[in-house]
Amino acid sequence: MFHQSNKVKTLLFFSLSVLFINCSDNTEQRIFEPITTKVNTQRTAGYAETRNAYFGDFHIHTSWSFDAFIFNVRTTPDDAYRFGKGEAISHVSGRPIRLGRPLDFMAVSDHSEYMGVMMQMIDKSNPLSKLPMAESINNSDVKESKKAFGKIGFSLATSWPYKELIKGDVIQNTWEQIVAAADRHYEPGKFTTFPAYEWTSSPAVILNWPQYAQNMHRNVIFKGGKVSGIPFSSFDSQNPEDLWEWMELQRTKGIELMAIPHNANISDGRMYALTKDNGDAIDLAYVKSRMRNEPVNEVLQIKGQSMAHPSLSPNDEFADFEVYQNTLGSSDPRVQSRVKGSFVREALKDGLAIAQEVGENPFKFGFIGSTDCHNGASNIEEDNNIGKSGVQDLTAELRMSNASGQARNRQSSIAGVAGVWAKENTREAIFEAFERKEVFATSGPRIKVRFFASWDWDTLNMNQTNWVSTAYHLGVPMGGDLVNRPSNTKGPSFLVNAIKDSEGANLDRVQVVKGWVDKEGQTQEQIFDVVWSDNRVVAANGKLPAVGTTVDLSTATYTNDIGAITLQTIWVDPMFDAALSAFYYLRVLEIPTPRWTTYDAVNVGVPLPNEVPATIQERAWSSPIWYNGKSE
Repeated sequence: MFHQSNKVKTLLFFSLSVLFINCSDNTEQRIFEPITTKVNTQRTAGYAETRNAYFGDFHIHTSWSFDAFIFNVRTTPDDAYRFGKGEAISHVSGRPIRLGRPLDFMAVSDHSEYMGVMMQMIDKSNPLSKLPMAESINNSDVKESKKAFGKIGFSLATSWPYKELIKGDVIQNTWEQIVAAADRHYEPGKFTTFPAYEWTSSPAVILNWPQYAQNMHRNVIFKGGKVSGIPFSSFDSQNPEDLWEWMELQRTKGIELMAIPHNANISDGRMYALTKDNGDAIDLAYVKSRMRNEPVNEVLQIKGQSMAHPSLSPNDEFADFEVYQNTLGSSDPRVQSRVKGSFVREALKDGLAIAQEVGENPFKFGFIGSTDCHNGASNIEEDNNIGKSGVQDLTAELRMSNASGQARNRQSSIAGVAGVWAKENTREAIFEAFERKEVFATSGPRIKVRFFASWDWDTLNMNQTNWVSTAYHLGVPMGGDLVNRPSNTKGPSFLVNAIKDSEGANLDRVQVVKGWVDKEGQTQEQIFDVVWSDNRVVAANGKLPAVGTTVDLSTATYTNDIGAITLQTIWVDPMFDAALSAFYYLRVLEIPTPRWTTYDAVNVGVPLPNEVPATIQERAWSSPIWYNGKSE
């Protein structure tokens, strides 16, 4: 039923999966029995037909992930949810950590592969602690323990699991505890949690391991009500098409779920490849399956952004933002991920071209940010860096040092945030917003972004209090399709609205990013500055002057003496051609502020690192709006 793209891995998987599947009838029954979880049937106090902006994190790891455990992280899913609600929790550094502002929603997404096993192996009362692997992991000799974890990494990359560590009852018990933790902390209308896990496909040719592996990871998010009895892991298959097939099977059981790809930037060109996983041509069935199961992509997190790359968009002055291309693995220096097939904007353009061939678009997804933090906590504040993975980068002193790996760690980002427009803060409303792609990504700040398209805004006045309800009535929001073009219109108009983070920096500008397929079948892109602060005037060459800076690098401070609190306008595409399919999305830029490395260096009293910029222009991206040139 499930296939691998590599014949060697297929044979390994087949032989080992037989061992896994041939468990007792009782265990098999428990594995596939859905878990019942909380649902909300009453409107909450914050309900709004015009939808509220909520901010959250769908990508957090605790000690129940093997790669967090290895760096001495011992937080639990309960700790992670408490942190998201604004409570202080313990940190491997010995000091408590706390988020400046609580999140609205979140999901703990520990790896499905060996889920919770490491924590069980250090429990002397647990039978797993008697395994030879447990003795290696607990070895006081760091070199020996690293060898043990190297074996774990090899088993993931090659789909060659240790069968004693993936017994159905072991994984199922841990998964049930993760689901229960999400239910415990769910407070409809106040704080929403989702049962979730990470499917950790990291394909590697055996002879190349541990030099590098390709990131094809997805977070699997469950709406709630019913949740699968056990996760589908990369030991079942490393092929995302098999994950989608399993997801379809879950829906037949009344289980609602979605998969969210992340870190396309380090997929080595595989995330947005122009073929199926096995190299076959993309067909309509593939497109429908991918879009039904993956409506949203995570485009920014600790391992950089996947939106755009300078080599793919050489005319984009803001494409060189938090670029991170180090593949997974242990080579030094790391093998760099191939650019083509690894970035969102190129994928969106390729999707338009594929749609002309097969009838539908395989890359028609919305955008979110998240963290991928492995401390059991969301690391989203530049001036409150808690590190990304335990002892690896636990203090500012270590992060700013010349210790092995720290230069690469300094290239990592303070991670992103998922924004969503939903009628209320509940599982049902937020999940449905993800399904319709009315979501947006930020690099950390809680910038609110609205984006609508219409053929006619004549009756809309953005100075009136009801302009949002009018926009929903007359147009389509981000994530939607602009259809039914009137014969007498010249082109679409776009409503643009951005509001700064109430506790953050002012806004520099809002841009519309457009992509299309021209009459010769070539993909194109254009970036338009549509509204900006400080009464700047566009130069004769068409370029908007920089907003300037108020950053004092010696103190890692800035002021809001420049920039704007709110930027909004109605913009008309001057290049619109009704015959050409296109997409449009917003990019909102803040004024420059200190990067986390600058805050750390000033706090420690050392020179600013030269591997990364001293300042950052934090930003937000709306999900796209699509126009199909054939839909007139």
